[in-house]
Amino acid sequence: MKLTVRVEPTVAGLAGWDGLVIGEGGYLPSHDPYLSTSFLRLVGLFGRAGSQYLAAFTGERLVGGATAQRVDEHVADRTARLDGLLPGTEGAALAVGGLYDDRTGVLTEPALSDQGRAAVICQLFGEAEEIARRDGEGFVVCRCVDSGDLLLRGVLRDRGYSEVPGLDHFVLVLPPGGLDGYVSSFASRYRNKVRREVRILREAGVVLSVEPMTQELIAEAVPLVVNLHDRYGVVEDPDFVAARMRVHCRAFKGSVYGVVARTGGRAVGFMELVVHRGNGWARHAGFDYQAQGRLPVYFGVMFYAVMDFAAERGLGVLDYSWGSDGAKRERGCQVRPTVRLFKVLST
Repeated sequence: MKLTVRVEPTVAGLAGWDGLVIGEGGYLPSHDPYLSTSFLRLVGLFGRAGSQYLAAFTGERLVGGATAQRVDEHVADRTARLDGLLPGTEGAALAVGGLYDDRTGVLTEPALSDQGRAAVICQLFGEAEEIARRDGEGFVVCRCVDSGDLLLRGVLRDRGYSEVPGLDHFVLVLPPGGLDGYVSSFASRYRNKVRREVRILREAGVVLSVEPMTQELIAEAVPLVVNLHDRYGVVEDPDFVAARMRVHCRAFKGSVYGVVARTGGRAVGFMELVVHRGNGWARHAGFDYQAQGRLPVYFGVMFYAVMDFAAERGLGVLDYSWGSDGAKRERGCQVRPTVRLFKVLST
């Protein structure tokens, strides 16, 4: 298979990009919202240098692609920077295959053989390394690769990349039957616990709903999201949180929802849910810890309120990203360990 690679400033002209898939995820979604054209076209620049898109072709057919973005301490989005991410690396880096701790890697045509996919990965990362050297980046990083993607990991090891453990990624394969089906999927011990928590919320007057995201709902949600970050020692600018949420609304028009817990009409819990290509992604979340007290609002918002909504729309998998490991395991999530891969470039 003869491959050529083009470097483009936008995905707008790359017909077929959204037909490419990521990784060998098994039950993980094969498409990621952050790597879709609807998101990438909207989010133009990260840091001082613009995004670049590496596209692999055989003839005129697009068979692979990867994003490439320069990141350093000047990138405004804290979640996109590399602060403390890779010990022993310093200076600017080129992040390939996705900027966030989500699913990152090279996108490839589904019909490719393992050999074909390996060739695409190798050529795209080779091009990325040339770009990084030319622009003075100190290393190339693939932030959050599913540990089961042995092919990608093998290709990058052969290219001189090192690995360090990444975050545990949690997903929930949805059982049929909405909330009742979800409850029935547990062993009796946890089944009774979930039923009890649902009853406690109902008897306390906590109203759970899934609503289309609006500007008014974003205004309600931002203080809750900031509360959660404060709880874990992360300082967030409320305006920046709101801006991120508005980006999602614009990128995934009509497919962004707020899962909300209210008492007396006041929001005390929130989760942003992005619906994309038959699956759901939990994103921003936040809570009024003082108002909710000891009520299981977290579980109501993150899990119980979502199940009937997901069943009605035929969603297959809910991607819960990372964090709150114990709580997510107890509520049926499966863990997918990840690795970070990086290559320090010779000067």
